[in-house]
This record gives sequence, C-alpha cells and structure tokens, in this order.
Amino acid sequence: EKASASRSGTRYNVELVLVADIPESFAREILEDPDRVVKVNSELLEAEHLYSGEPGVRRFRDHTRACLLFFCVDYQNTLSMRILENGDIQLIVDPAHSAFTYGVFTWRTEMIDADHTRLTFHSESTPSFWVPATGLLESRMRHGVREMVRKMECEYRQDALCIDPETLDSTLLDE
Repeated sequence: EKASASRSGTRYNVELVLVADIPESFAREILEDPDRVVKVNSELLEAEHLYSGEPGVRRFRDHTRACLLFFCVDYQNTLSMRILENGDIQLIVDPAHSAFTYGVFTWRTEMIDADHTRLTFHSESTPSFWVPATGLLESRMRHGVREMVRKMECEYRQDALCIDPETLDSTLLDE
C-alpha cells in the first residue's frame, strides 16, 4: 500500500504499509517473538536472548547480513522490545552495543477482517556504517518486508514448500 524512504543528515526513515493474508493474532505471534522473526526474515541470522531486568521488556541481540546489489554488510544490534499501550511493537537500539548509533523500529498490526491484516513498519535509524542511496534502501526494505510477510503467510497456511529454505522458490517472492 505504501513504501517510502528518506534521509535527513545521517538518519534514515523508512515506512512500509502492506496487507497480509493472515489473521492479526498470527502476525502478532510472529512479530513479538524474535526467534520466529528470524525464521521469516532471511537477513536475520540469529537472535540471541539477553537479560532485560525490566518488566515488559525483552532484550536481544540480532545478527544481520544485509545485501544491496553487490554491497553486503554484517552487523549486530542489541535491541529492547516492548509492547506500547496502543499495541504497537517497538524495538529500540542500544547504541552502546550496536552497529547503529540510533534506532527505533515499530510494527503496527491492524485487523482488516478475520483473514487479513494491515502491517505498518516504521523505522528511524542511524547506522554507523555507509548506506547506499536512499532509493536503493527503500527498494531493499520493500523487498525484505514483502518476503518476510510472504513467509509469514506460508507458515500460516503450513505450506512447507515456501517455508523450508531448502525448497523456497525465490520466484514466488517476486510475484
């Protein structure tokens, strides 16, 4: 439904809105569980759970490999996840232990009907590494989130062909 990216100085803003063929409760089950997000997001290699010490906050370190054209970067971010009063899922980067000097990532889920959910992803971040042109970043983010949602839909349908990375046909993701 919407994809935009912008840059102000070193801060990048990305917003993506799409409709998924899954119930809202299923979308939330995945988005609130870092281990399940790793399964559906091919850029995430691992989520290492860390002690939080703060009620209602889950803390973890993600290991990510992001590629854009011929440029790839491997990085780690330590994140705190909380569910806001409005139900949004918010992830905040700990800059002292991350490759980003600033980062706030938010997922919003909205039930359209029993089988469809509107997902909104918003990020504001300042990576400590070089990022290619904003238009390319938007394209990569759009493709990455679309792939992630398609894998969520496959998991919901229990379609082993598109869940199993050994048999995943990338042409299904580009439709």
